[in-house]
Amino acid sequence: MNFIEISIKTEPEIIAYLASELPALIDGLKVIDVEAHPNVTDNKGPDIIAKVKIGRATRTLIIEVKSKGEPRFAKMAISQLKGIQKVFPNSYPVFAAPYISKSSREICKQEGVGYIDLVGNVYLRFSSVLIDVVSPESWPVERRKARKIFTPKGTRVIRDLLMNHKQPARITDLANRCNMSPGGVHWTVELLEDKAYVERDPEKRVVLTRPGELLDAWAEAWSIEKNHPRVFFSLEPTPESLMRSIANAALGTATDYAFTLLSGASKVAPYVRFNDVWVYIGEEEKGWGETLDLQPVDSGGNVVFLKPYDEGVMMSLQEVDGMKVVSNIQLYVDLYNYPGRGREQAEFLREKVLEF
Repeated sequence: MNFIEISIKTEPEIIAYLASELPALIDGLKVIDVEAHPNVTDNKGPDIIAKVKIGRATRTLIIEVKSKGEPRFAKMAISQLKGIQKVFPNSYPVFAAPYISKSSREICKQEGVGYIDLVGNVYLRFSSVLIDVVSPESWPVERRKARKIFTPKGTRVIRDLLMNHKQPARITDLANRCNMSPGGVHWTVELLEDKAYVERDPEKRVVLTRPGELLDAWAEAWSIEKNHPRVFFSLEPTPESLMRSIANAALGTATDYAFTLLSGASKVAPYVRFNDVWVYIGEEEKGWGETLDLQPVDSGGNVVFLKPYDEGVMMSLQEVDGMKVVSNIQLYVDLYNYPGRGREQAEFLREKVLEF
């Protein structure tokens, strides 16, 4: 983790650091004056005012600082900056935070607002000036922040919200449906709120605002390898007959299963031909699979058993043609990064079955 992320967290600390390091952070522009906490009427001014020189002309940067750089805070800063601009003619608004997420950077650009963070991301566009720097630190930071949201239990909440995206939900409702504590749900919802994926309605219920973007963010961060795959070889003549054999073997046992990837998609939105059968297996009843006559192999197998990394994977299973398939949300996430034509199948599933 970048040392700045550890040592500088509060708004006063960020303001002090920016005021002293601004010339280095916006290398290429000559900073001729910086004033932190300026005395502005009604105390509604920016956190920092900086004057920069462009040729013979000068421009005023008005900088609003937040302790977080997620979309919720970016939108707050942008709203404040647009109000402050009226008091400062010939000014350019800039949002600043310890780290400004990729989503927030896109929001700023769309709104005509610049940004600066302590990791090294900078965007300023006015007059003849264009500075657009993406720090090499950004990707590692994004991955760390994604891991906070897409934890096993965090994805239970996300999966439920996506599956019920038209229905506002109370924290207690989510906790009951996800088999979690209200505190754990609240923590996940707060992270989603910071990223502007959810909002609260007047009754304090959670409302999903950007389902498609949340689904893709989860899919990008997901790897099916988390489910400890075990590879086997079967003499069944076709993938379809192998699927039927697995479904029949599980009948009358306590073993739960659900097909995924291309084999699962073949039952919901068939698009790509497949040879391998991938199936989640819950708690296996001893001897349940003996009739399948599967041989464990290191390579060249045609069936893969997956042990769910979290019980949420088996939420809301669907039954098609007498076979169990994971939910369409889980199916999309699994397919998204699958090599070969997995992404194509995921997009076809989204177009034909998902509602966003």
